[in-house]
Amino acid sequence: MSVNIIVFLLLISACRQNSLIQLEGRTMGTVYHIKLIDDVNASISEKELQSAVDSLLNDINRQMSTYQPQSEISRFNRWRSTEPFKVSPEFLRVVQKALKIYRETNGAFDITVGPLVDLWGFGRKGARFEPPDSQQIARILQRVGAHQLKVCGDTALCKLNPDLEIDLGAIAKGYGVDAVSRLLKENGFTNFMVEIGGEVYASGKKGDRPWRIGVDQPQYNAPPGQMVEAVLNLENCAVATSGDYRNFFEYRGKIYSHELDPHTGWPVANGLASVTVIAPDCMTADALATAIMVMGDERGLPLINSKKGTEALILKREGEKGLKALWSKGMKNYLLQGN
Repeated sequence: MSVNIIVFLLLISACRQNSLIQLEGRTMGTVYHIKLIDDVNASISEKELQSAVDSLLNDINRQMSTYQPQSEISRFNRWRSTEPFKVSPEFLRVVQKALKIYRETNGAFDITVGPLVDLWGFGRKGARFEPPDSQQIARILQRVGAHQLKVCGDTALCKLNPDLEIDLGAIAKGYGVDAVSRLLKENGFTNFMVEIGGEVYASGKKGDRPWRIGVDQPQYNAPPGQMVEAVLNLENCAVATSGDYRNFFEYRGKIYSHELDPHTGWPVANGLASVTVIAPDCMTADALATAIMVMGDERGLPLINSKKGTEALILKREGEKGLKALWSKGMKNYLLQGN
């Protein structure tokens, strides 16, 4: 999921304890940006930090990128067996979180939808410009469903269906944000913002106020950052957005989005344009934003309201160009006044 979230940053004092450090690079098929306030307690130089961040993100790619043939996930997907497949602790942690959210959302969040994503032209096998036929979808659905994936002990995963494949695209960027955030904290930084492909964790403050994160208005084909729907004040929490307006195709006047319902095999058609989720960690925010897009607002908002420290802003399409905003109980506390 690569929905753009705009980060509003104002340069502040250039003194040692308040100067702004900015790092950036490429990872997971997108870009990352880090904004942090230099800290007298930091135990690493800017050059060393850049190298450490790049090394960490390269490791995550080697574990979770389906575009790398020898990555951990690619080897697991080629494993046509129901015998245990040993995985790294980091890989296992992400899959365990994904399975937990799969259960909490009654299957709306499902990391086994990769073959469906490919079939619809939103994955590795290239774009398509018309829907697949129903028989193709039905065949693929036979090997979709995270109930066919099990954690075996402390070090392995098991497929109940040997043809099962997984795709961590809707949770891996969130994990990457969390991993980089941990790295920064371990090296003495307390005030920073980490963003990978639109998924964000904000720690501490930017000067004398919370970090401000803008949420794009979900208009089809609009350039990222052109129209902002809301601005959020964030401090020690994460935010992620999922939407139907970046990755889609139009066929015979109908929009088909990359947001697929794992139960039907078809793009969701519940009217939701975007879902922005605030959560204590970015992996959770990332996965829940996708899940709520599939669940819809009537099922999604009660789930969000039941989870401590978790809020959501849902934008629902009304008419040809209208949008209706729906909030969880505490979401308005994060909105910048005037938005």
